[in-house]
Amino acid sequence: MRGATGDRRMWWQRAVARGFAPPPARPTPYVLVGRDGPGSDVRGEVRADGVRGARPGTAAFPLPSGGLGVLLPTYVGRCDAAAHERTFRHVLDALAEVRRAHPSLPLSLWVGLQYGPGEDEEALRRLRGLPGLVPEGLGLTLVGLALPGPGKLRTVSTVLRLSAGLGYSGWLWTDDDIEIAPGCLALLVSRFLERGARGAVGAHSVALPRETATSQAMDRVSGVTAPPKPCPAAACLLVATDVLGTGIPVRRLTDDGYVVFELLDAEAPDPLHDLEVLPEARISFYRVSRTHDTFQRLRRSLYSHVTCVADYPWPTARVYLTRVLFHGLWPLAAWDGSRGPVRGAQRWLVKGVHFAWFCGVAGSLAVRGATGRPRRQVAWGDEGDYRSPTVGEPAAGTTAGH
Repeated sequence: MRGATGDRRMWWQRAVARGFAPPPARPTPYVLVGRDGPGSDVRGEVRADGVRGARPGTAAFPLPSGGLGVLLPTYVGRCDAAAHERTFRHVLDALAEVRRAHPSLPLSLWVGLQYGPGEDEEALRRLRGLPGLVPEGLGLTLVGLALPGPGKLRTVSTVLRLSAGLGYSGWLWTDDDIEIAPGCLALLVSRFLERGARGAVGAHSVALPRETATSQAMDRVSGVTAPPKPCPAAACLLVATDVLGTGIPVRRLTDDGYVVFELLDAEAPDPLHDLEVLPEARISFYRVSRTHDTFQRLRRSLYSHVTCVADYPWPTARVYLTRVLFHGLWPLAAWDGSRGPVRGAQRWLVKGVHFAWFCGVAGSLAVRGATGRPRRQVAWGDEGDYRSPTVGEPAAGTTAGH
């Protein structure tokens, strides 16, 4: 983590940082599931504790190396098996375009499937059915990973630790509820390689409002407050392996927040030069519809902003506050009248409310730190109304909790 020490932080940053102390990361049990049969690169299954099969990375279960790693994280309760299969096929179609554009580039697809109580066998059943869906000519190695949830970052960090030393130049990961436009992943990969496999490149995200008033209100607000230069979002992101290391620290609440702060270069003329969004590479997704889930996501996102600002050196935090998070909130940041005075005033008002909430969260963490009662975790929300432009509505009775 770039200079996340007290040497270059303000006193109030250190005070806020003491108010958040998540439990140390514990080893996550997992089961790796690979392709069986002649000519397979990965065979059988292996558990982290060695109960079944051999240890990963050995001759009995060699892990794919070199090129790019691709990660699709999801969980059993997200949707039914048929919807998971359609999502998997959709990602394979996008990767087929990458293969045509880069015939010799090694590609390894890791599917991380989390499970809740009593769902472990269902997770393994779904993963065992995936290798047969991979076309023979695709030139892609598949590794399935079943592990307990919740928490997307648990999947991300487990895969990063397992793949450390395999020589991947970058990791591309996508969400399970997005539609990938034709050519999107091929464009991201081409641009990433043009950049020398450095930094991060993300797709342009198109958020589709749902029918609810909350979803439509968030759509209008986002249209007003979008920063002048967007940062890559984790819904579809390709990032250099050296940025990620062997896992995302437990203090980080979002994967894209970690990537953005790691790559911000406060000393450069363009501090965001290592963070690029390609307008022509597009994805789409539905906004959360329910008010409770929307509030929970906003709250967790705000805690992510606050804790990152508290942990990183002040020059980095200042750039993020003024150039990204609160751009347009004069006098804290530059006024934004690029779309007219009315839109500038609307941005100022929304950002003012956001700043007040930010200060409230930061103040509460500072008090917790001073009184020795730091916050240990931040809830993400249930989000039980999963919907994807690719697979449609989930089957009745499915639940979600990530």
